[in-house]
Amino acid sequence: MQATDIIQRSNIIYRLIQNKQLKIALDAIRQWAVEEHKTSILDSLAALEFNYRLLIQYVEQGVDDPQRNNIYQSMLRQAFHMVDFLKEEAAVAYGSGYEAEQIRYKRLHSETRDLVATLENLSPGHDVLISLLEQKNQETQKRENKEKHEQIRIALFQEIWLSSNMTAGNLKSLFASEFIFSLDKAFFVSALTLSLLRQFSEERLNVLLDICAHQEAIVRQRALAGLWAIAAQCNDRLPFYPNFTERLQELKDNSGFLSSMKTILMQYIRTSETEKISKKIQEEILPGMMKIAPHLKEKLDMESWASPEEWEDKNPDWQEMIEQSGVADKLMEMSELQMQGADVYMNAFAHLKQYSFFYTIENWWLPFDKTYSEIADLFNEQHDVFNILADNVFLCNSDKYSLAFSLRTISEKQRESMIQAFQLENEQYKEVTQSSILPENLLVEQLSNQYIQDLYRFFKLNPYREDFYPLFDNALSLHRLWFFSQLEFSTEQQLAIAEFYFMHDHYDEAFEMFEKLIEYHTDKGSLYQKMGYCAQQKGDFQQALTFYLRAEALIPTQKWLTRKIAFCYKMVGKIDDALSYYRRAESLDVNNLSIQLQIGHLLMQQQLYEEALNAYFKVELTNSEPKVWRAIAWCSFLCGKKEQAEKYSQKIMESGASTKHDWLNAGHIAWIMGQRTNATERYEKSVQLFRDDHADFFVAFHQDAPFLLKAGIDAMEITFMIDLLRYKLQDQNNK
Repeated sequence: MQATDIIQRSNIIYRLIQNKQLKIALDAIRQWAVEEHKTSILDSLAALEFNYRLLIQYVEQGVDDPQRNNIYQSMLRQAFHMVDFLKEEAAVAYGSGYEAEQIRYKRLHSETRDLVATLENLSPGHDVLISLLEQKNQETQKRENKEKHEQIRIALFQEIWLSSNMTAGNLKSLFASEFIFSLDKAFFVSALTLSLLRQFSEERLNVLLDICAHQEAIVRQRALAGLWAIAAQCNDRLPFYPNFTERLQELKDNSGFLSSMKTILMQYIRTSETEKISKKIQEEILPGMMKIAPHLKEKLDMESWASPEEWEDKNPDWQEMIEQSGVADKLMEMSELQMQGADVYMNAFAHLKQYSFFYTIENWWLPFDKTYSEIADLFNEQHDVFNILADNVFLCNSDKYSLAFSLRTISEKQRESMIQAFQLENEQYKEVTQSSILPENLLVEQLSNQYIQDLYRFFKLNPYREDFYPLFDNALSLHRLWFFSQLEFSTEQQLAIAEFYFMHDHYDEAFEMFEKLIEYHTDKGSLYQKMGYCAQQKGDFQQALTFYLRAEALIPTQKWLTRKIAFCYKMVGKIDDALSYYRRAESLDVNNLSIQLQIGHLLMQQQLYEEALNAYFKVELTNSEPKVWRAIAWCSFLCGKKEQAEKYSQKIMESGASTKHDWLNAGHIAWIMGQRTNATERYEKSVQLFRDDHADFFVAFHQDAPFLLKAGIDAMEITFMIDLLRYKLQDQNNK
């Protein structure tokens, strides 16, 4: 049986249980158990089915039992657990994934030591032997104890993750122990999370919920992040566990719980941009200041006639607005991304996971420990300097280990230079936060942000990543979870999440949340604007219009909104309405040349060429440039002003900014002026600029044929000209 077969079979039965088709589900469980010779499941199944038949009989007899629903829900949960068991056993028996292989190994080499007690005895509180040793032996004993501590820590991680031997009671004792380092407890929270992702357990989930209220932030934040991960994977299952809902309510009563869950949700959302940021750094920031290449405009951009300002700009009144690409200095942009918590180092450190440290897969989850035996000497050399690395707020734990191991392989001079860079980074951060001691809430946010970046590296970079649940595939869907609805975030908190989606250009998700919040929000005009903007960015201009017009009813005569309405009317082909709104926008912003240009385009589309020319000339008085000359030249051609068309066509060609369509237009103009040879030469130039898309040239020429006919060119001559150009192209290709 292949791994995919196991997953498919278990998912089918899970869905039957979720859809409350219990009889069919039990039959499927029985068949699977018989095939795998799992007598323990068959015995439990027989007992469950007997009780279920009894329940149905009572219903048939009309017996009223107030506990009936609770009993039925309990039966569904029992069925879930039977499928869990069969799925796990099949995976171990037939699977080739990392977890299956490790579980097989552990079953052959079961752990007999009391790992928790051993770990406690290695802590400073229990280590009374060192004080009795002679001075010369102390360092050796400490080093040996440290190495033993690290070995036991890994073994205990594996025991929690891959075995069910540790009971909920054992786990609670572990996390309550005074003699286990908080760093180790945080490490074990990750093991517990992995365990729950591997196989659902209500008892272990309750332990995780306990840890969500842990007094130590490094432990608590990992549990909260893990809770989101479990909720994403087990979304369809959690509603069957009423105790979970009750426990969640208890946590919601704790101060700061919902605020932390909201922050962590946003941090998960932010991971969806990691690849985009990595690409941006690689292609833009690292090479230095790179100007965005101008987009070639097709003729007059007749298809959209949309300036970047119209299409992309968010309302300047929104405080969340980010500067458009190319405006801010790229290095400053990288710094700003860091301050927002963005993962700017993923690309740099992705190539530094080849050290033997990362061959032990558990180490991907280890909080940074400067006393870790393989790097401790670095921190003993220049304690104050290397603390800068340990305390860096921008590097996640995994990357700190990568950097520490890298520092061992470079020269002292390079090492000092690198450390100075991180020291400067830390100082800049403290300057921005206006404190050398960071506020508690900011420190807590950094802990969860660093941990989620650790999670991202594990699920995206570890060599066995294909064997694990693709956690970050759901990063933009967490607000759709049943779990999200159970958290009952306040309207303000939900709005903050929606705004976060919006600010990071996740328009589908932002729209969904805005739509749910609109009836509760007092500033409906602003929300309607943003819903309109989301729809516009998705290309649904009719829906965008609907919301922009609703916003206009509440916020009349706003420049930005008026232009957006005009733009959307233009995009849905309602030229009269578009022109009307651009006229209104003109009255609100009389010096805006872009609006004048749009008015000119619309007038030309209505074949009001003289009025269009007046609009273009108004723009040219202040902004004489090729895109304006292009509009004047083409409009002059359409209204028969040959000399004027030729004048502006010449200006374009002499400017060095001419395009393939400019040369096509110039050919038309020369032809109607009787300059056939000149026209042919210009057409040939246009063909050359089309390069490999010569067919597109002839398509464009055919589209312009009606204008040539109107200008007096004979239809037969147009046919001959097209074939002449085809022959010339053929002759050129044969050379």
